[in-house]
Amino acid sequence: MIKTTTFTNLENVNLSKEISLVAPMDTPFTTLLLGGNHVDSTTSKITTWREKSLDNTADISQVEGSETTVFQNSARAEKNNVCEIFKKAVSVSGTASASGITGISDLFAEEINDRLIEMKVNIEKNLINGVRNDGSLTPFVRRTDGILSFALAEQSIPNATAGALAEADVKNTVRELWSAGMATGQYIGMVNADLKERIDYIYDAKYQYVAQESLFGLIVSTIQTNYGTVKLVLNRHMPVDKLVVFDPNYLKVSYLRAPSFETLAKTGDSMQGQVITELTLKCLNQKSISVLTFA
Repeated sequence: MIKTTTFTNLENVNLSKEISLVAPMDTPFTTLLLGGNHVDSTTSKITTWREKSLDNTADISQVEGSETTVFQNSARAEKNNVCEIFKKAVSVSGTASASGITGISDLFAEEINDRLIEMKVNIEKNLINGVRNDGSLTPFVRRTDGILSFALAEQSIPNATAGALAEADVKNTVRELWSAGMATGQYIGMVNADLKERIDYIYDAKYQYVAQESLFGLIVSTIQTNYGTVKLVLNRHMPVDKLVVFDPNYLKVSYLRAPSFETLAKTGDSMQGQVITELTLKCLNQKSISVLTFA
């Protein structure tokens, strides 16, 4: 819980730990990255990194005693993304602070905690669906690319039969990662409710299970394929027609400014403050993302 005892007029309170813990059910993607320590820092509003690709020379066999005249190297393409500023503010009057509210011991701290949750939800939406904007044109708001924007065109596929979803569609989505050379075989699949129901229906009549006496129904949470294992995560902020499968080891949240609380100057009979962060999403290998679009 955020407490006003930690606030001073000249201090910024780091909320990196708090934001990783709040609203995990409503922000599974952000919680996964922050909770798994897929985090680093940056020093510029345009964050740049290198994406490594191994040399794919097909024939490296040599004759006995040959001289070494040909050398190989890894390709390191330069990638970048834009840092986006997220901010929520609170102003509580002196009267409201002094008034007793049942179940709330500190109104200002409670309001700050709620704004932190709201900010994390907004971050979640943008880390999934964001489309980059460098902020050079009006209204001059910088926006980060989300995970869907990093998916390569050749790994963004429609399901084979329009209006129907088959087990092969899910397998082919995972196979794209295997074909691209992803080595871990352990993936996360994020999906919205309607498409998740269709995936559950695929397996409903194909497999038997022993149910508890008070538990009914079938919920598919993990799918094992020849090409890797996918843990399905329901996410209300995903587009209703898409399943994105990715390897979280290749994704990072990069902070220009870590989440923090800042007390604003008191100019009247109210207490004011804001929660703010500036961050972007890094994709260290775009081949680690595959998208199925339900047509």
